[in-house]
Amino acid sequence: MKWFFLLVFAAVLVAQELDPTAMAISPDGRIFITEKSGRVRVVDNGQLLPDPFLVLEVDNYNERGLSGIAFDPSFEENGYLYLYYTVKGANHNRVSRFTADGNYVVAGSETILLDIDPLASTVHNAGSMSFGPDEKLYISIGDGANGNASQDMNSLLGKVIRINADGSIPEDNPFYNETTGIYRAIYALGLRNSFSMAFQPGTGRLFATEVGAASWEEINEILPGHNYGWPLIEGPINGQTPPDNYMEPVFSYNHNAGCAAVGTAFYNPEVSMFPPIYDGKFFFADYCRGYIKFMNPDIPGIASFFATGIDRPLNLLVAPDGTMYYLARAGIGGGSQEDNTASEEGTLWRIFYTGSGAPFISVNPQSLLVSEGEQARFAISASGDEPLAYQWQKNGEDIPGTNSSEYIILSTTLQDSGSVYRCIVNNGSGTDTSATCILRVTSNTRPEPEIITPVAGTTYRAGDTLFFSGRALDMEQVELNGDGMRWKIDFHHNVHTHPGLVSTTGITEGEFIIPSVGETSDNVWYRIHLNATDQGGLNKSVTRDIYPVKTIFHVHTIPDSLPVYIESDYLTSPVSDTSVVGIIRQIGVLPSILDGDTIYVFREWSDGETQPTRSFPAADDTLTYTAMYEAIPIGDGTGLRAYYYDNPPYDPNYYPPYLLTRIDTIIDFNWGEASPDNALFGEDFWIVRWEGFVEPYFTDSIHFHVTGDDGVRLWVDNQLIANGWIAQAPTEYTGSIKLEAGVKYPVRLEFFEQGGGAVCRMAWSSNRMAKNIIPKSQLFPDNSTSTHEGYDEGGLILYPNPVQDILVVEMRDPSAGIREIQVLGPLGQVLMQKTIEVGQPVMQLDLRGLSNGMYWVKYIARQGQTVALPFFKL
Repeated sequence: MKWFFLLVFAAVLVAQELDPTAMAISPDGRIFITEKSGRVRVVDNGQLLPDPFLVLEVDNYNERGLSGIAFDPSFEENGYLYLYYTVKGANHNRVSRFTADGNYVVAGSETILLDIDPLASTVHNAGSMSFGPDEKLYISIGDGANGNASQDMNSLLGKVIRINADGSIPEDNPFYNETTGIYRAIYALGLRNSFSMAFQPGTGRLFATEVGAASWEEINEILPGHNYGWPLIEGPINGQTPPDNYMEPVFSYNHNAGCAAVGTAFYNPEVSMFPPIYDGKFFFADYCRGYIKFMNPDIPGIASFFATGIDRPLNLLVAPDGTMYYLARAGIGGGSQEDNTASEEGTLWRIFYTGSGAPFISVNPQSLLVSEGEQARFAISASGDEPLAYQWQKNGEDIPGTNSSEYIILSTTLQDSGSVYRCIVNNGSGTDTSATCILRVTSNTRPEPEIITPVAGTTYRAGDTLFFSGRALDMEQVELNGDGMRWKIDFHHNVHTHPGLVSTTGITEGEFIIPSVGETSDNVWYRIHLNATDQGGLNKSVTRDIYPVKTIFHVHTIPDSLPVYIESDYLTSPVSDTSVVGIIRQIGVLPSILDGDTIYVFREWSDGETQPTRSFPAADDTLTYTAMYEAIPIGDGTGLRAYYYDNPPYDPNYYPPYLLTRIDTIIDFNWGEASPDNALFGEDFWIVRWEGFVEPYFTDSIHFHVTGDDGVRLWVDNQLIANGWIAQAPTEYTGSIKLEAGVKYPVRLEFFEQGGGAVCRMAWSSNRMAKNIIPKSQLFPDNSTSTHEGYDEGGLILYPNPVQDILVVEMRDPSAGIREIQVLGPLGQVLMQKTIEVGQPVMQLDLRGLSNGMYWVKYIARQGQTVALPFFKL
């Protein structure tokens, strides 16, 4: 590690062999570390305790796992702490409260406070948690790789939320009155992956890092009700139309300077150890570039280096005594799924101020016990101004030629036993001396452990019970009993490992059930470790690897070349995959696929399974799973008829004359702060009504999803199925209705814009169809054409136009069922009203009582559609 400062700091290693994600400090000074695999570890008085505080069953694949921890403000009285983790087998994250009893959790104390929305991916989990000065719990939630969810007020993904300590939702939350259910917890939105958050003591300001996508990393100040732009904006705004209540990052940097902004901390300890220049500063880390920087939160334009050369820093913490801690994840690197899933190389370091560039030894040499003739190796780690000079000593005397951070004795003798070693490090600024260590050399020989079963060459299937046994012979003791034997089983995947059987002593044999759920790669195996220690303290280890029985399965579709997925990998059929026999595999296909002028709808698998996603244990035999689709031709629609009105009252039963009508092929609009036609409308206060028919692909319960900023409401088959007729940020409403294939159903969608941004979308989904914008092929306008001179709309024709006395209203299709005609004045008032019987083709309206000007004929059809057509009275 290098520290580039005039004012020099040093770091000392506190704990290692971690799989870290986050940490928090308890009121009594213990540091609790969350591990991705589900364990919470405790550091007490500078020592990592051997037993975990708790072990949770979590889904730790890729970026999932145990991600966040916070202590209750009244922890000293109630023992409550809070954890954020991915629920195994459930595809969502959870916030739960637990009760501590010393260094262990109270069994059965978990209280589930919140289950978060389902995830679309295994990345972007976030999960940072912190209690604010208001004693509310603030939680950062990633978008789960579903960027649109960040702007969706019916999703917690991509948000910072705020809840009470008991899981209830504060009524003063910014969107409490605009949302329902758990979504009232939303405090801020428009975030991608706010990995870490920190409150500044004293001011209560909340800063959060934001891991960006292709270009920018951000530091955001989280304020109530604000929108941070994702996925519309990444980094500083650059010509995009911002959403309402948009908040620029207080600091951002592009990917030339890093790739993942992570840990956060304000330096406002109870006792300040660092020089005054650091007081009140905000610290953050970059995971890929391995640095820690700091900046003034009041003048946040410049960030200065604090430390570099860290192996993937992850989390920062300032202790009350003024020292700073950081977690480094290390591991295989590269950001692959395997890299993200697990690490056994994580470390916890303590940073403190030394005041000069003098050497500081952060890792001391360890005492050794070896057998006569064996090698002995001592090593330290030191920092300070370069160059550093090293001098090893034996029993206080310099050892010639030992100017290195390590000292190796190639062959020890009995005369070396009891020798005391240490290392002195110096430079021009000072000297530091390591702790002493003792070398013990014995004529005792190491025991010889032997793994009896499983024998070499044994293979396994997932779900098998692995029986193991062994012994250890000692030339002095003949045969050791189980107390001198320690067993461990590691699960190997590619170049990293996961714990299988934890270290176990006191047995000469045992058994281990090989899981059938978990890693699906075939590049896996188990390694059995047996370590034997004799009464003299010497030990030796042996291992045995067992490899899996493998199989191949195939996934086909009819027709061919359609998308399929195996676990999280999306592929094109036909595909084959190699698997460990017995492991549970998951395959799936899309419920429906649009390809050109045909939609393919999943019918069933070749073995009769009707769900598009299925799980199965990989069999010894090579099996083929074939998904069969039904080809359905799409419709020939062209869209819906749209009517645009300027500055109308928001009366559900009244519309003034429209200023613009057209066919909109799909309803997927984001006008921003503009209007549909700047020549006709202002930016705000306008309404759109779309009318026509919708034809489903197949018979099913169809879910219609309409999104509005501001108001939106939808009728299908003359039923109001979605209603959000209020001013609001972009909010989605869903309604469902059973529809039959081949039938065109009346549809009417209405939208009003009051102020700020303007968004309107209409999508659909079903059990057989993924959510998508309704395509124009399935939308049909309620319009027609005519050879008559005059205005023609929806089968209604007006002539002559302009008119002096008598206006002819002609129904092109008198069977269409027009039931009422109204004549409207310039202010929309009803001046005349007529009822038309079915089959009546023509009606004449006597207009001699009207003054000159522009008027409107409005008809109301039996299907509920309404159209207002203009005419001029001379």
